[in-house]
Amino acid sequence: MNRYSYEGLSKRGDKVSGKMIGVREELVNEIRAKGIILTSITEDRRAMRRGRYTLKDFKNNTEELYHLTSAGIKLDQAIATLVKNSRKQAIHDFWEGVLSRIKEGQQFSAALRVGFAQAGFSGAELYINILAVGEEIGNLKSAFRNLLDYLEFKSSLYKEIKSAISYPLFLVAMSLVTVVIVCGFILPRFAKIFTPDEIKKLPTLSKLTIGYGQVLNAHFPLVILIAVSTIATIVWLATTPAFVAGFKRWAYTLPLVGNFMILSDLANLFSSLGSMLGGGVDVSRALKLSSAVVGSPELMNLLSETNDEVRKGNRISQVWSSNALIPEDAVSLVVVGENSARMGEIFETLGRRYLDNFKTDIARVLGLLEPLIIVIVGFFIALVVISIMLSVISLGDAAL
Repeated sequence: MNRYSYEGLSKRGDKVSGKMIGVREELVNEIRAKGIILTSITEDRRAMRRGRYTLKDFKNNTEELYHLTSAGIKLDQAIATLVKNSRKQAIHDFWEGVLSRIKEGQQFSAALRVGFAQAGFSGAELYINILAVGEEIGNLKSAFRNLLDYLEFKSSLYKEIKSAISYPLFLVAMSLVTVVIVCGFILPRFAKIFTPDEIKKLPTLSKLTIGYGQVLNAHFPLVILIAVSTIATIVWLATTPAFVAGFKRWAYTLPLVGNFMILSDLANLFSSLGSMLGGGVDVSRALKLSSAVVGSPELMNLLSETNDEVRKGNRISQVWSSNALIPEDAVSLVVVGENSARMGEIFETLGRRYLDNFKTDIARVLGLLEPLIIVIVGFFIALVVISIMLSVISLGDAAL
């Protein structure tokens, strides 16, 4: 399908214009069916944006579908509107496929499942189940709202994690650049004022510093090659599911990092449970699906155990109260939710609470990490300055 721009006259003689996506002949008939006298229609040859279908795209599309269905527009018409207005090829293809499967007689959730599988989308089963329940009870508007709330929460959590990782990495990268510039370019120039015999007489610190700078300067292309290769390898490994899964398992064992990852898992878990229970998903299915939003093996096992106990007729709070992974304040609120039959609201509250806790703890650590990195870099620069001063003093003493 192509995008077309058209101009025409309404029945009252007013000028109208617009843009549509589709087959030219079908669009012409559609425009004329609206009573518009078509004066011109031209193909918009601007290429649609490339890229894969992302979580951000799905969140934006969910918001659009929520507003369209809330306005009383039928689902197939709402999806058709998405297809017509999309400027990204992946979005256009995804929803066009969903719409064609709906027209073939498939349910919306089944059509989405196929689309997600073709797009290689992760975490799709949770989204599908929220919408499937809304489809079953005939309230897709509420299902879109619940799903949108969860996607907004997940997007906020990802932003916090990305911010927490990117800022320290930026500081470390700039520190390394500073070290390379000082050692690779400044020190070798300074070393030229000394003869080989004079360098042998310098203090040990000065000799080590100048020697390190000379080696770095002499092999600078090799150093750059190693750095680029290392970065490329890390980027490649980050796209390898097996490596990412193994790295996450290792990260959970680290003292401080593991605590942050558990905290983000709890926030994600509580929010997903709140969205699904609020959308009408039964407790057992919600617990089973929520294991896909956590990364901790211990937490996955706990959810599996909880699901088994719930099927036996036991309460969630009974299982969680005897496990150290779930904090006491969370268990207390779950008890309140079970007694008041408001589990969905309680889990949403817990999700927001633990997201706030995650933000607070991250901000506290970053507040300590920034000056720590600056102090380390400053200490290294101080060593370089001291070694240079010692060299100059030694050269003066030798002259006397």
